[in-house]
Amino acid sequence: MNFPPKFCKNLIFLAIALLFPLAGCSSSQTTSENLQPKTSAVEEQESSTTVLTASNASPWKKLQLLRSLDLDLTTIISIAISPDSKTIAVSSFSGEVKLWELESGKLIDSGNIDTEIRSISFSPDGKTIATGDADSNVKLWDLENAELLQTFEGHKLVVESVAYSPDGKTLASGGWDKKIKLWSIETGELLQTLEGNRDMITAIAYSPDGQFIVNSSYDGSIKLWQLKSSAPPRNFAGHFQPVYKVRFTPNGEMIASSSGDKTVRLWELSSGRVVHSFTGHTDAVTDIDFSGDGQILASTSSDQTVKIWNVATGELINSLSGNFFTKVAIAPNNQFLVTGDQYGQVQVWQVEGLE
Repeated sequence: MNFPPKFCKNLIFLAIALLFPLAGCSSSQTTSENLQPKTSAVEEQESSTTVLTASNASPWKKLQLLRSLDLDLTTIISIAISPDSKTIAVSSFSGEVKLWELESGKLIDSGNIDTEIRSISFSPDGKTIATGDADSNVKLWDLENAELLQTFEGHKLVVESVAYSPDGKTLASGGWDKKIKLWSIETGELLQTLEGNRDMITAIAYSPDGQFIVNSSYDGSIKLWQLKSSAPPRNFAGHFQPVYKVRFTPNGEMIASSSGDKTVRLWELSSGRVVHSFTGHTDAVTDIDFSGDGQILASTSSDQTVKIWNVATGELINSLSGNFFTKVAIAPNNQFLVTGDQYGQVQVWQVEGLE
């Protein structure tokens, strides 16, 4: 991707301390060949209520490491997988961005815009990607022609998260200025600004029906905004450390959150209660993602593990260890798990038996 050069380079090194706590980090690099999945004991949960139909979890107990892809030598800070599960987009602290074919590992495109791309999101049709960067900009890129389509300017600080609405007409962005902005993709117009967070926004996500936006914050709070309503946001309280990521379940009935308090929590949208508290990580949980069917949740932590959970039961299915993982994503087709690490490597895992 032929990214245009920036006029001003503004690398925000504070982000490393904020979003990738280094407690428990090994000083020596572990190569991808040493990454081996291992099964861990099931951790006791706060609730055993079954909220989704339990799936056959056995394929997730054995994940095959297909390949390791090298981005550069700096920490992976964003991973996105296209809706058709064919393309991976990855960025690092250096400003490097690469796109690979998921199954073959073939490099599709690469570029560097001289600043950190903090977040990448594919459009619902897979034809464009949106990026949020350390220079407070939101950019829209055309993948077929590898060109910049639009720059949305309005944030004052780092843009930490971007997300498309399910219909692909609106782009949401949030960041260190504590604001969520909604943009018209067609016109570039700023449609709305959501204010009320007291600390930096770390992640945002649209509900599958497009009626809600949820955001997490560095102060440990989670806010649920009902769009097209003047009502104040609902608050989900329970974490006592920064919340680094929030995700809706694919059916839109629940929200998952990951935190510096070493837990992942699953919240029921209708009642606000905690359905499960996934415990087992021994350090901050920096990223989470759901499988396309909503039955599997993956989490990655500064404890150098990626854990695989059964959403319905809260059971810990699998644990991958051996490297300082920073990001995780599951392909929408449920066949692949993609991880990124502190050393600029991306690992592609195949779910055994799902081909």
